[in-house]
Amino acid sequence: MKSYLALFIFIGSTFLTISVKAYPHFIGYGYSSCITCHYSGSGGGALNDYGRALFTNEIAARDIYDDKISDEELSARSGFLGATPLPWWLRPGFKYRGLWMRNNPGSAKNQVDRYINMQTDLNLNFFFDKKQKVTLVTTTSYADRYPPYPDIQKWSTYSKEYYLRWKMTNTYWLYVGQMDKTFGIRDADHTAVHRSPLRLGQFDQSLGAIFHITYPEWDVALNYFVGNAKEPKTDKQQGLAMTGEYQLVEKLKIGASFLSSSSESTAWNIFSMHTRIGLDKGSSFLAEAGLKQKKNKTITTTDKTPLGSYVWLSSMVNLRRGYNVLSNIEFSRDDMNKTSDENYRWSLGTIFFPMPRTEVRLMAVNGKTFSEGGASEDSWQLQSQFHVSY
Repeated sequence: MKSYLALFIFIGSTFLTISVKAYPHFIGYGYSSCITCHYSGSGGGALNDYGRALFTNEIAARDIYDDKISDEELSARSGFLGATPLPWWLRPGFKYRGLWMRNNPGSAKNQVDRYINMQTDLNLNFFFDKKQKVTLVTTTSYADRYPPYPDIQKWSTYSKEYYLRWKMTNTYWLYVGQMDKTFGIRDADHTAVHRSPLRLGQFDQSLGAIFHITYPEWDVALNYFVGNAKEPKTDKQQGLAMTGEYQLVEKLKIGASFLSSSSESTAWNIFSMHTRIGLDKGSSFLAEAGLKQKKNKTITTTDKTPLGSYVWLSSMVNLRRGYNVLSNIEFSRDDMNKTSDENYRWSLGTIFFPMPRTEVRLMAVNGKTFSEGGASEDSWQLQSQFHVSY
């Protein structure tokens, strides 16, 4: 009952605050295709020039600037070197995200404070022609205390992302190289139930190819992949993924995703339905629900591989330009046909863009697990994130 009550409060708070603005993703601003702001048609990764300008003149607060400075002037300063132009063939970028968190706040014995360098990326993007029909996108990352693969040493750098993007026409795009797999909604929280637990997280890029078709109402991407270059051979997941979205009306898209892959040790099958809804200028609500099946191939058994499920809901309410309230609800279960643990996580907090190039998050996260014999005690975590992007 507590979980249903939380869901009711979450959805209610979303739809009762339409009169104020909200910002979880750009569909609320009328930008329904990721290729508008990103080099990648699947979203995530480096922003293009238009995406940088959009962040500056529509999303970030402008409290530090004089009213005489127009949004157009601020957009002109959104480049890597501000208003200083760069050569047409080069677009660099830099991103840093740090996380401070406190587990079990208020507990005299179990309270633990930690700071993690979540993301330190250097983007170098090269164009082979002035119309940007052929682009080389590269991202070098700095691994902190959690190296993603065994052969990457602590405090080292590695090439996380590198791929060629070919704009064949305004409708057809081809990507070849190491990049994010195309599946579902690419939310920035890589620990969410629809990302890292499904091998779709921050360090789960894979070598392969993506064929992307984009129309005014349709977005379809087909992805063949063969595993990450840094992974051990036994762990390389090879397979297919496909994502499609259809715009029913303006600012309302529905979609579905499918992924099937296998390595020497593990096989995955995942299917999801998702929607992105723009409620007002900047206001939106996102949801993804899916089925997941993970098979351990190293164990011989006659039992049928269990089929699990997950749900992710996200809402962001804008207090004023640059200042927002964020709420997420997550659910997961490993076996739908048998009694298995049900895991819930509810996060509530703020996400601020106090000035261009910056983001600050303050979140409280509650987790709870329900099992056949009862329920675990609530776990609590306080989080503070700082993000800077150039």
